[in-house]
Amino acid sequence: MCGICGEYSFTGATVEQAHVEAMVDSLQHRGPDARGIYCQGEIGLGHTRLAIIDLSPGGNQPLWSADRRFCIVFNGEVYNYREIRGELIKQGCRFSGASDTEVVIHAIQCWGMDRALKRFIGMFAFALWNESERELILCRDRAGIKPLYYSCDSSRLLFGSELKSLCAHPTLVKELDRTALGQHFINGYILAPRSIFKDVYKLLPGHYLVIDRFGRMTMKAYWRLADIVRDSYQGSFSAAAEQLESLLLDAFRYRLVSDVPVGMFLSGGIDSSLVSAILRKKANADILNITIGFQEKAYDEAAKARKVSEALDLKQIVHYVSEQEVQDSLDRFCDIYDEPYGDTSGIPTYILCRLARRHVKVALSADGGDEQFCGYEDYRAYADRYRWLGRWPLALRRIVSQTLAHGLPYRLLLSLPGAISRAESFFPQHAARYEKMLRLLKVRSEGDLLRLMNEKAWSEASLPGFLPGASGDLFADTVLDRDYLHSYRAETVDAMMRTDYQAFLRDDILVKVDRASMAVSLECRDPFLDHRIAEFAFSLPVAYLYGDGEHKRILKKILRKWVGEDIISAPKRGFMIPLYYWLRGVWEPFVREYLSPEKIRKVGILDEKKVQREVSGFYRHHGGRAEKIWMMMNFQMWAEKWYVN
Repeated sequence: MCGICGEYSFTGATVEQAHVEAMVDSLQHRGPDARGIYCQGEIGLGHTRLAIIDLSPGGNQPLWSADRRFCIVFNGEVYNYREIRGELIKQGCRFSGASDTEVVIHAIQCWGMDRALKRFIGMFAFALWNESERELILCRDRAGIKPLYYSCDSSRLLFGSELKSLCAHPTLVKELDRTALGQHFINGYILAPRSIFKDVYKLLPGHYLVIDRFGRMTMKAYWRLADIVRDSYQGSFSAAAEQLESLLLDAFRYRLVSDVPVGMFLSGGIDSSLVSAILRKKANADILNITIGFQEKAYDEAAKARKVSEALDLKQIVHYVSEQEVQDSLDRFCDIYDEPYGDTSGIPTYILCRLARRHVKVALSADGGDEQFCGYEDYRAYADRYRWLGRWPLALRRIVSQTLAHGLPYRLLLSLPGAISRAESFFPQHAARYEKMLRLLKVRSEGDLLRLMNEKAWSEASLPGFLPGASGDLFADTVLDRDYLHSYRAETVDAMMRTDYQAFLRDDILVKVDRASMAVSLECRDPFLDHRIAEFAFSLPVAYLYGDGEHKRILKKILRKWVGEDIISAPKRGFMIPLYYWLRGVWEPFVREYLSPEKIRKVGILDEKKVQREVSGFYRHHGGRAEKIWMMMNFQMWAEKWYVN
């Protein structure tokens, strides 16, 4: 796991090494073990190394092919590199080291880009310089586990693992993309290919970009989720479970390939429990389980994780998040996430990664299980409601929605239980869910439904008044584009999973884990995101994933071999923080500071009066929209660090 960056000039001008060095310096946290720079003529490549495979200097980068035709800077891992290496040796390739990066460059040279990429099992982003053709290729893995940003104009191309590496280059113009910012305030994240700055893009997963000496760019997709056909699997449920278990074992074993210690993030949920169980019972791996908990009982899953560790006889570390850690992590949030990022679980994820790094250099995460195996309860709930509402005329549904929204004091009624009981178990975001249900009444199509599911704070309709300049279709040319959503031919639940895999998982969850882990120089691997698992999961009938009220049906069938029903049937909570309580407590000074009229005017983006109205309403009523307060505060903090000079 590493950081990569570079510059390619199209004008004949020589790349200044000082500029590449500044980019490399900004990525030092991603690779503190070694750094390397190659600057010659119009090309500059930079690399910071976190040594995981082949700890010797032979694994340092930039790395050249033996004939000096290709040079690569690589971030990530190709887990099946040993098998590929053996094949290449039989074909006459000679290796000077033992790293997977050398296997990558030889495979591309020997087989070509497309054939080599089809063989790689792993997570990666890399830049490959073709010295003889004066051509640069940028590439990203199928799921988008590893990030890659780029910016191109008529004179040069910049690229880097994180946005901060491009910001470190003195020529980058930082102009806000209002459409991207609008996406952030609606969903809490920015969808690829956009970034927060105009003319800076994220390379789409499963794609590679070829840039020639004249700056001409050619984009090519080498893997697409849309090519996997739902219901194409024809076997029985039992046969599918057996085949899946074998595939999971193979994929999970690959994620143990390392020359340094490996640990496991354990929440006690189905996905992380299954990874731990299969590695323990089928691969005989005794890896350390790492868990964090919260003092607020409604958000704490430490007890559930402890049950799993005891059932599997695994070592476990449990750490309860302190108030001071909450403060410290908020201070660091905008250093770690260098573009606006609204997922508050990024904070406990950072604390978890920091804890893990004290004990291991590689940690396994279980992300991807929900999106591939129908894990979110909203999938079936929204599909059923959408189908039921379709029986009623849209005009009537709109009248009912408006009546309930304006004729009922729902915010007051929904906040009374919290105001009276002050109980820790009270979930204060009922108003947010109620408002989402009111908008569900007005949904006209499946595309509208899928967009609504992704909303976390503002609705598309309400945003323009709050964020001047955010107008038009904010999700055009993304996976939430209405034309794209309407192209789905499978059932609604399948469309929801595909959308989440290509939006929420890619641009929220994987961003969160990559930045939080790399901030502490920890490699995080995602066993469920082996592309072979995605290809199998999305070929299965939905009935194999959800049936008789049971989500993740096929995963639970496998897991029941090793853990009790109390673990299998435990309520799903997700990795949430007590946001509502923290904003009213330890974080209130931050809210008052960053959302003050003076700070709003200093940044000059948000509507001052509407910000003050939201803040006043949140602290005056129980059950207010905590997500809106968080996203406004988070954006203001980000803008002061990365945008306002």
